[in-house]
Amino acid sequence: MDGELGIIMQSSIITMEHALDRLSQIKPSSAKKIEIYAERCYHDFMNPAIISWWQNNRDDKDIVRSITRPFYDLVHSCSIPTGLITKTAFEKVQQNKKFKPTKDHCFRPQNTYHCMLDNHKNFCEFSTFRNWFVMCCSTILVIRNENERLSLEGIDNRRGSYIVKVTTDQQYISAGIDLYSYSEEHAWKDKTLKSESNLIVAPQELLEYEKKFAPGIII
Repeated sequence: MDGELGIIMQSSIITMEHALDRLSQIKPSSAKKIEIYAERCYHDFMNPAIISWWQNNRDDKDIVRSITRPFYDLVHSCSIPTGLITKTAFEKVQQNKKFKPTKDHCFRPQNTYHCMLDNHKNFCEFSTFRNWFVMCCSTILVIRNENERLSLEGIDNRRGSYIVKVTTDQQYISAGIDLYSYSEEHAWKDKTLKSESNLIVAPQELLEYEKKFAPGIII
């Protein structure tokens, strides 16, 4: 396995297009749930009262959370596996078949929904909204403290402010966390790793939005 870690990394597979492709490959019941949850969130998104509440109370962290949290919760109850894992998570699951890796929703759905709400007119077509919802369901297998570290190092909203310390695309790169795909053997103990890109190919609209909340920027 160690010999494989030096392989030149391929283009990133952490993309919206990859999520849309993999949606058709997961269990039909899971795909159905994602479609239903996407439509449920869209009804909220197109509710004029919700949008007005958002726009008129953008600085109230409790109102902001009350609007974005349902989107976050519904996305987090879904998963479209990217097929990627961290080395630490892989080693733990090989050593203990009962170990359950954490599923990191790497497109940071609550933050992404901020962007969608603040640019509402760009997401009024259900097809566009759905694509972003599906993208947000993308997951990478990590261990819990890696997940916590990515969260703490990525966005700071703990003191009434909202600071994007690391843009979505650079999360794993900034944290120095490498990613790997794994072979298809049934048992984890028999699987091997292949080095993959840890760049998250986020939509440019999201990345430009996040730059507005970089440290030192005053909105």
